[in-house]
Amino acid sequence: MVTKPILQALVLADHVYEDGRTGKMVIAGTFGKLWATQFPAKLGRTTQAYICLTEVQGSLHLSLRYRDLKTNELLLKSPDIKVQCENPLATVQIVAEVPPFPMPHEGFYAFDLHAGDDLLGSLRIEVGKREVKSDGQPRG
Repeated sequence: MVTKPILQALVLADHVYEDGRTGKMVIAGTFGKLWATQFPAKLGRTTQAYICLTEVQGSLHLSLRYRDLKTNELLLKSPDIKVQCENPLATVQIVAEVPPFPMPHEGFYAFDLHAGDDLLGSLRIEVGKREVKSDGQPRG
């Protein structure tokens, strides 16, 4: 019987890196809300996802999926992320680059992690509208 991996963390951030001296992962600029001044829109940059799993046995294919919770439409799907671990007690840490998020409208979206067809976990992303000042600059 194969055990389903356990998701310990799924975090979106501006940047994730490994500290060269300590070997610790540094997660900088975490977020769960995006802003746009008009819709449809697209986030103007890539971001990174920090993923932490246990109970990984052998080879595993992961994918990140971003979907609109209003329509359930799949808006992004990452290429497969191949993970290999022979010790199910070990912690597996992954950093994946995420392309710019499409934002068709204000509302809520899901950022899901799948192992094959199995949903391991999900992060909610809220998209809000930022008002524009008279000089054309976003408020706040």
